[in-house]
Amino acid sequence: MKKNREVICAFAAWVLSACFFMSCFMIPGLAEKINSLGNSNMLVYGMSLILFCLLFVVGMGIAHRHEVAGKTFPENVKARKTVFWLMLFIQIPFWLLCISGETEQLGSVAAKYGWHTQPAVIAAFLFLAELAIFFWACQNVCFPEKDGEWIIRLVYAALVLLVFYSMYTPNIFGRGELSDAYHGHAYFNSVYNIYQGMPYTHNVTSIYGHYGLFFKIPMELVHGDFKAFVAMVAGIGAFAHICAFLILELLVKSRVLRVLGALAVTFPVLGMRGGFYWQVWPHRVIFPMLLFLYGAWILKKELCNFWTAVGGYLICLLAILWNTETGLILTVAWAGMLISRFLSVGKIKIRRLLWLIFAQFAGMAGAVFGAYGTVNLYNILKHSPANSFDDFLIPLLSGSYMTGVLHLDMPTEPNAYMAVITLFLTGTALGMTGWFSGKERHCWQKEFLFLLSVGSLGCLVYYINRPAYHNLDCITMPAAIMAAYWGQRGIEFIKNEEWKRFDSLSLRHVTVSGVGLICIVAVLAMATGTVLQFAQNSKIKENYHNVQEFEDFAEQIAAVVPENTPSFGINVPEICSMLHRRTECFTMDFSDMLVRPDSLKELKDQLEHAEVPGAFTGKSSMNIWKRNDPETYRWFMDHYELKETIPFYGEKFLYYIKK
Repeated sequence: MKKNREVICAFAAWVLSACFFMSCFMIPGLAEKINSLGNSNMLVYGMSLILFCLLFVVGMGIAHRHEVAGKTFPENVKARKTVFWLMLFIQIPFWLLCISGETEQLGSVAAKYGWHTQPAVIAAFLFLAELAIFFWACQNVCFPEKDGEWIIRLVYAALVLLVFYSMYTPNIFGRGELSDAYHGHAYFNSVYNIYQGMPYTHNVTSIYGHYGLFFKIPMELVHGDFKAFVAMVAGIGAFAHICAFLILELLVKSRVLRVLGALAVTFPVLGMRGGFYWQVWPHRVIFPMLLFLYGAWILKKELCNFWTAVGGYLICLLAILWNTETGLILTVAWAGMLISRFLSVGKIKIRRLLWLIFAQFAGMAGAVFGAYGTVNLYNILKHSPANSFDDFLIPLLSGSYMTGVLHLDMPTEPNAYMAVITLFLTGTALGMTGWFSGKERHCWQKEFLFLLSVGSLGCLVYYINRPAYHNLDCITMPAAIMAAYWGQRGIEFIKNEEWKRFDSLSLRHVTVSGVGLICIVAVLAMATGTVLQFAQNSKIKENYHNVQEFEDFAEQIAAVVPENTPSFGINVPEICSMLHRRTECFTMDFSDMLVRPDSLKELKDQLEHAEVPGAFTGKSSMNIWKRNDPETYRWFMDHYELKETIPFYGEKFLYYIKK
């Protein structure tokens, strides 16, 4: 009876916050009012999360008082059965609508998925057959407890190698998708500037952090080579997956779900596309997975103390350096977990609670200003002034980042992000139940799922701010891990034939079992997608791995463009790195030039004082220059004339000389 309050309070909080969320977008007058205040997506999302937590805590507090007074929530067999079957069957129309609109979403690559390329009836029949076989095996096939562990390790190893192979795509020109070339340039230009010894300034910055500092020494060892850089990025991506697999080992007992969970984790890289999406993989996943693994390890091993808490903040400091937005979110999640853990141990002493909260604020401040100080220490070593805090946080404080041309309207039709938010709200609520349990012993799974959920809900702001379908990749790994954890309850429900004895099950048990069954279906679908789509994507990868073609093109450029020629623009630093040349031009990457158009004036100054009377760039880069700063563009065209055009794939690279 006592546990039912958790389900009822969580469900009520979810319904009310979901209604609030949808109303803010679907009621015209309300939507306009919120939109006038700023980024409506972010405002509504933030308010909805706060509303859920407040409603859940208030509901649990009221329920706790009723229990103290001797009152309990009533049990009803029909109510339990209704909740269970309604929970399962409502998924069918929801996911059918999600899938039917999947290809129409911005940034979707779903058109090539098997459930879209094959007749819907056949795809549905095959998946239902797969589900039937899986549940039959769960009920009837039993393996000795320690057998088969080597197979799981082999699966992990194979997946890590495949992820590395898929992410090692040095011929970015072969992608055939302009946005990927844009993002690849944005990432590498930032790193190559730092490799060449430039300090961070107003116009020389990494748009989403200061990851160039992590690559500086490794890049010096390989002379700035772009192929080696992509290999490093692929290695980081593979390491993020290793962290996810180790979390599965710590959190999930079922060997079947560990394997399926591992396959589901790799779906974005192996199943969704031939290469990887620079903005997410590994940029926005490596430090979340590293912190989550660290949290799972110290919580399970009962190593949570002052020094391990400091270790978590050190990871957060590095995360802020790597990606400012993600790092700040992880810092808040880590502090929240430590406070939540304290609230889950019996009677609370206010003095100790206040001291703990003060310590967490000190830890968060230490992580933020430690990262800020590291960047400015680098600048001082480069004999450059310290960055302002605004420049350190670019583009988080920029109005155009939240409300500019990159803003997209939030989808209000059935969509996968709704299921993801629900999943993480479930983990958040589970963690908060410990505040009312009155138990003295910690439950490490609750505490870890709270950390995982809060951190993932925070990382999801990247999708909320810009709801393109592929941006959901940023939380696929924790979502797959969470689904695998809950899936264990579904397997137990099937294996123990619990549906035959609804009378003896609590509402909480029935609800958790229903969630577990839904999660099993989701994990199985993603795992199947990984296996089926990888073979199809392997043909695309051949193009990305054509290194010889890239090297030959670089040599062609070397024969035309003299050494030390000022070079700038999309994919130009990549070519220079292959020739082990300096670009001689240090600006904001051209992909993000809209954020720092003043950087083009600095480019003009650099060209005016260049020792070599020429310039190497690309046609698309010149179009960006013309659009963002027509005045300096006219100056360039007045002083330079085109000498050579070198086409490669869909781009034309241009060599100019001074008139």
